[in-house]
Amino acid sequence: MTTFLRVGKLLDGTGAAALGQTEIQIEGQRFVALGTRPTPPRQGDLVWEFPDGVAVPGFIDLHTHFCYPLSGDFQKAQLHYNRIEMMDLGFRRARSWLEQGVTTARVLGTHFDLDLGLRDLIEEQPELGPRLLCAGRMMTMTGGRRTPWDVMKDEVTGADEARRWARGHLQEGADLIKLYCTTLLEEDVADYLRRSLALPEGAPDPGRWASLSVEEIRATVDEAHKVGATVAAHVSPAFGVKLALQGGVDTVDHGTDMDEACIDLFLQTGATLVPTLSVSKPEVMEAAERDSVYGQHARRRWAYHARIVNKAFQAGVPIGTGTDNVLEGMAYALEIELLVEVGLPPMEALRCATQRAAACLGPRGQDMGTIEPGKYADVVILRGDPLADIRHVRQVAAVFKGGHLVAQPAPQVGGEVAHG
Repeated sequence: MTTFLRVGKLLDGTGAAALGQTEIQIEGQRFVALGTRPTPPRQGDLVWEFPDGVAVPGFIDLHTHFCYPLSGDFQKAQLHYNRIEMMDLGFRRARSWLEQGVTTARVLGTHFDLDLGLRDLIEEQPELGPRLLCAGRMMTMTGGRRTPWDVMKDEVTGADEARRWARGHLQEGADLIKLYCTTLLEEDVADYLRRSLALPEGAPDPGRWASLSVEEIRATVDEAHKVGATVAAHVSPAFGVKLALQGGVDTVDHGTDMDEACIDLFLQTGATLVPTLSVSKPEVMEAAERDSVYGQHARRRWAYHARIVNKAFQAGVPIGTGTDNVLEGMAYALEIELLVEVGLPPMEALRCATQRAAACLGPRGQDMGTIEPGKYADVVILRGDPLADIRHVRQVAAVFKGGHLVAQPAPQVGGEVAHG
């Protein structure tokens, strides 16, 4: 059986110019051909027509946490976790992200490795959510837990312990490894923010930090790469970004306070920056009417973060989309929109969400990220052209994952035409 998608415009994710009316042919879970003329369907084929629709590759979220509780700070002391509630959140958020066009996501850190179970259930029922690559628990340095009850992080000391942990965690079923490379140890956060604001931009961070060593990071990366897995690094301060890159990580996630020396290291190593702008900007919006030290720091950090991401892009650093914790009312599309806000052209922002994101998924990413023969048939049909207005990434008409319609109307069978 062949599935045909007929669209008014195609953006294939490679950065090539948009194509006009296009027919996309799918067999099984893969793209097999693109053409400009309709193919007569055979009995049993599916035909979907979106004459005004714009087809783009399925979006990829490189940094999310579907199972975090909505209330409270996940880094504060909690003696009890409701695992049923956390899994329920995971299913609801996964389905929401799928309906927004996210067909693949990296889940970077979950209590009790709950994300591995979520991944396995979605593999059995693909309409439940995006294809997941899961990190399970995180690795951090001894002293890196914010509280004794921060059970999402396992502590290590030394390269040998890091290597042992990585081997065991991958054997338990993790798809990749998440390193919590730096942890702020300040108890009086407001005082830390005041000291930060008193310093000129670019001055060394005044806080007390715990950090993994280059040797610990390098040992972890070595073990992951042996089996085709990748390593993501949670890190914000510039010194931590440098440690992570020197250790060979595949992605640096956040990097809010990195400097131009970090950009040089990105270019040397080929690592991808996942800036999670949709974390920084909402903090500014929430603090807009507050003149507290938190509001002042949020505004200053956002202004700096926006500039340094633009500099990184201009220098040629690969960038991918990631959203971090999924909060009530949050939309994946905000991350793409914010990339445009900080200076990326719409076409490049789309590539960050598709081709460039796929490139840092390791061997599995080779099957994703573009609409080309041989790739997984992950397609999002938009109601408007995102090159004309990036906000059209929110206007999703249909989502196909692995060749199957997983969001919006049900298909018609038997060679009949379904109008989207």
